[in-house]
Amino acid sequence: MDCVFKAFRGLVHARALGLSAGLLAAISPMACHKKTSEKPGECAGMCGKGTRCDGAACVVDYSQDICGTPYQSEPEVEMEPPVESWGVCDQDRSSLPAFVAADDSKIPQFDANATMVLDMNAGTERLRDDVLNAEMRKIEHEINACLNTAACYNGGRLGSGEIGFRFRVMGNGTVHSVSIEAPQDLTVYGVVPCARKVIFQHKFPKFDGQNMVVKYTIELE
Repeated sequence: MDCVFKAFRGLVHARALGLSAGLLAAISPMACHKKTSEKPGECAGMCGKGTRCDGAACVVDYSQDICGTPYQSEPEVEMEPPVESWGVCDQDRSSLPAFVAADDSKIPQFDANATMVLDMNAGTERLRDDVLNAEMRKIEHEINACLNTAACYNGGRLGSGEIGFRFRVMGNGTVHSVSIEAPQDLTVYGVVPCARKVIFQHKFPKFDGQNMVVKYTIELE
C-alpha cells in the first residue's frame, strides 16, 4: 500500500491518501447473549448481567452496560506547526562558508521492483494516518532547512516545481531506501542529497507489519 503526501510552499498541510488507519473491532448483537426460561417469577435466577426477567424470559436490559467498551479511541497525536514558507534564505549570504554537499552515497535508491525479504512472523499492522502525518510534518521542517540553505547559495532564491520522494519504511521504523525526482532548478546546491539524508535518517515509530512505501511531494511555486 502506498501512502501519498503533498506539501506546498507557503502555508502547507500534508495529507495522507489511501492509508488504512487500522481495523476496528466489529460489534455484533450476537456478542450479547440472551437467556430464556420457561419458569415464572424471577426466571429461576437464570438472568445474568445485561439481562432482566420479563415474564418467563430473560431479555436484554439496555439500561445496563451490556457489552462493556470494546474499542478505545487512540490518543491524539501531537502535530508540529506547518512550514510557513519554503526555500527562503535565513542566513547572512555575505558570510557563507564554502559549499559542501551532503554525502548520500551510501543511501540505497528506492526501487519498487526490488526483492524484499518478508518476515513471516510479522503481523498486518501499519502506521496510522495521523501518526504518519505527524512524522511527515517533522520531516517537512528538516527538508525545508535543506531548501533554505540552497536558496542562500543560489542568490537568495530557488526555482519552482515539484520535488517527489518515494521511500520504504520497515517495521522497525527505519527507512530502507529513498529516491527523489526534481526539476533541474530544484537540484542546485545539494538539495537532493540533503533531503535524501533527512528522510533516510528519520526514525519512524515501530509497527508489527511488513514494509510501507510512502510517496511524498513538495511543490514550490
